[in-house]
Amino acid sequence: MKKVIASSVLATSVLLPLNLLASESPTAYAASNSSLVLDEIQQIAGTTQKIGKYAANMRSGATTSYSKVVTIPAGTSLEILDAFTNAEKEVWFNVEYNGKKGWVTSELFEINVTAGESGVVINEPVKPIAQTAVKAASTSNGISYVGTTQRIGKNASNMRSGATTSYKVVATIPAGTSLKVLSAFTNAQNEVWFNVEYNGKKGWVTSDLFALNATAGETATSMKVVQQTTVHKGATKSYAVVSTVKPGTTLVIHQEFTNASKEKWLQVTYATGKKGWVLASAFEESSIASKVVSKTSTVHSGATKSYKTVATIQVGTKLSIHQEFTNASKEKWYQVTYAVGKKGWIPADAFETVSTVPENPTPETPSTDANIVEEKNSLKVSVPVANMRSGPAITFDVVTQARQNDVFDSSQYATDAKSEKWYKVNTTSGEAWLHQSVVSIGDSAGEAPIVTPGAGEKGTIKRANALLYANSNYNSAVLQGLAKNTSFTVLNKLKASDGTTWIQINAGGKEGWIPDFEVNENIPTKYGTKTATVYNGASATAKKVDTIYLSTPVRVLRTLNGWVNIETQSEKRGWIQASMLSDISPIQLSNGRTEVRNGQNYMVWSKPSKFDITYSTPSANVLRIFGNLSDINEIKSSVTGVKSMKVEKVSGGTSVLLITFDPNYTYTIRDYDKELTIKVVEKGLAGKKIILDAGHGAKDPGAVGPNGKREKDVVLATAKALQAELEAAGAEVVLTRSTDVFLELKQRTDIANKSDYDAFISLHADAFNASSKGTTTYYNATVNFNGPRSLTLAKSIQSDLVKAIGTYNRGVKEQVFYVNRMNELPSVLVELAFISNPTEEAQLASAAFQKKAAAGIRKGLENYFKQ
Repeated sequence: MKKVIASSVLATSVLLPLNLLASESPTAYAASNSSLVLDEIQQIAGTTQKIGKYAANMRSGATTSYSKVVTIPAGTSLEILDAFTNAEKEVWFNVEYNGKKGWVTSELFEINVTAGESGVVINEPVKPIAQTAVKAASTSNGISYVGTTQRIGKNASNMRSGATTSYKVVATIPAGTSLKVLSAFTNAQNEVWFNVEYNGKKGWVTSDLFALNATAGETATSMKVVQQTTVHKGATKSYAVVSTVKPGTTLVIHQEFTNASKEKWLQVTYATGKKGWVLASAFEESSIASKVVSKTSTVHSGATKSYKTVATIQVGTKLSIHQEFTNASKEKWYQVTYAVGKKGWIPADAFETVSTVPENPTPETPSTDANIVEEKNSLKVSVPVANMRSGPAITFDVVTQARQNDVFDSSQYATDAKSEKWYKVNTTSGEAWLHQSVVSIGDSAGEAPIVTPGAGEKGTIKRANALLYANSNYNSAVLQGLAKNTSFTVLNKLKASDGTTWIQINAGGKEGWIPDFEVNENIPTKYGTKTATVYNGASATAKKVDTIYLSTPVRVLRTLNGWVNIETQSEKRGWIQASMLSDISPIQLSNGRTEVRNGQNYMVWSKPSKFDITYSTPSANVLRIFGNLSDINEIKSSVTGVKSMKVEKVSGGTSVLLITFDPNYTYTIRDYDKELTIKVVEKGLAGKKIILDAGHGAKDPGAVGPNGKREKDVVLATAKALQAELEAAGAEVVLTRSTDVFLELKQRTDIANKSDYDAFISLHADAFNASSKGTTTYYNATVNFNGPRSLTLAKSIQSDLVKAIGTYNRGVKEQVFYVNRMNELPSVLVELAFISNPTEEAQLASAAFQKKAAAGIRKGLENYFKQ
């Protein structure tokens, strides 16, 4: 690589699949834009294709985030039942193997299909790795419409080449047109799209544009919200909140969906022409009748026997009926609750008589009303962050969060299905429930705990700038201000209709009323969502008194018409719009947990907003994570490979996480927009995942030596030799290119950034003049999040590489090469030797030298993964 042209490393077209394909010849890859177009995909459906030389995982949906159903041996021929391009533009095939149906990425097939009359053979579709959870057509979402004829609504609709609005428009379909639904698909945004044919063209139309008739498994119905809830853009809480719905609101339900976390969500119309998703637990579900089963029957996931059997019901069982439906075969079916929180469909002939249920039946929710106990307790939060839910079970929404040492009064508790207690408390967001594991109990003798002094007792003002009112309401005259720590005697207490507890006091001979937040040590904290002005009144025209910023904590005194009365860190009191505050800090690591992903153990933290995290390695086996974090949720459960974990507060009140690993374990850390992950793995090279990037390729030869040797050729040969070395040591290896093709730099880093791999190594040959010599390893720490690990990797590889090949050691250097700078993995760029030097040119072209270089880099990686 020529140093005189800094951009020579910035090679720029075809993104190869991460797994090795059945053929490594250039003709085995699709050219140009490296993807199958819609017409080609449709022609593949119905053909028989063969799995390539690697066994293939069949999954329950069309991305690698779905669970594995079965592994299909290499060379197996399968009929392609359907084909789909997901939101990541990967082509996946629906197949059946050993009686099981599922989805396999097209990358693992040896595809041989003649497209149209052109006689063009479509080879392997070339796709990047995708981690986005795309809901495939194998889900129940929209499936009941497949095969039915549905009509476009009152607006013309665009038919697109794929199932998101990012795909190109292939036709415009007039309003009122009736179309047969060929297949259904739920994309990454949880939008249901239908595959249809119009004027000889096939494409995708969003289901929102159809005037849908009810079908098997889905009838248009309305349900009443029984607890305040949020409407989301998609069927998980990670999607944006688009609206808030109050108890008592009746919403039209369009469909239901169970996400990857086993949460049941319902799609609703929350405003004219606007649809969103709400957790099913927010609704009251009315039974229309109850029936007794007269013969042993099976319950199905839809209203025909072709749907999956979910339960068997014995004679004499009484079931609540929610809906009635007659399917296309004229069979009458009922939707029933067959277990707590579980619904399915059962044929009408399973029942005998109908007995009507009360007009206003008990709402079916996950709550445990029958086990509610009246008991007064004083609670103190014992964990850094505690989720507060809308009901007494883990299935209810998180409505807000409490922080360590926050204090609450509870007058009731409920026991869940595990006989664990949930305590009911009041918050600024309304009623909420706390689990027994996150609180410590104070006074539980049955009397109300005293939070404020009683009549005749003395106390002190806890807030700055407290006001003494003439009467027990905010509209009465202000008698005077009271400084923090002012002593007083309590004369009386009462609770106003707005929920405020007022205390009548005598302070220095002056009698008046104060709200209880003036004397409470613990009051709710909220956080700024952006830079915002604090006013001296509940109006944007009022005088400015202070400014808060992203993640600034403030104390909440009271709310009024969309405004919040707060006390800032500088103890200034004022008003701010409620939309400028959040119950949780936007800059924190929350919901700390352990997960198994692709068979490997992870520690995972959620990020409420996008912000940068920094880490360092202060000593062997110790990882220090920081970055202006207001809080870090410590994982309490034991983690294999982790010796200890603790959260510390440092100057400025920010939090730092210190993790000490077992001496036999190491880690790979990744900072994503929505989460931080730490993969915990045993030390050593075996099982590690490595990406090898041979620089340049095809039209870009790289540097050319005096005897005509080309950089692109020698580094590819070395990459293949290194692949063999690493795989022999038990590592999993991916080549960004295994043939003479050209890749843009972004394509190379995309392979790394969309993967769960552990290291990225880019191979190059240096160039300057005939006397230049030696080996250099580059890294980047100024931009790359994994700069600390990249430096460690660079030092390890450089040391063992120069020992193996005997070249001059030019050392480890930091640079801004794209493949390091824009890489999220620990990554290095290795300049093997100078191709501009005739002696080193000959060495670079030598198979023996390439093998030695491969052995040296492999040794460097072994030592890196031992640290």
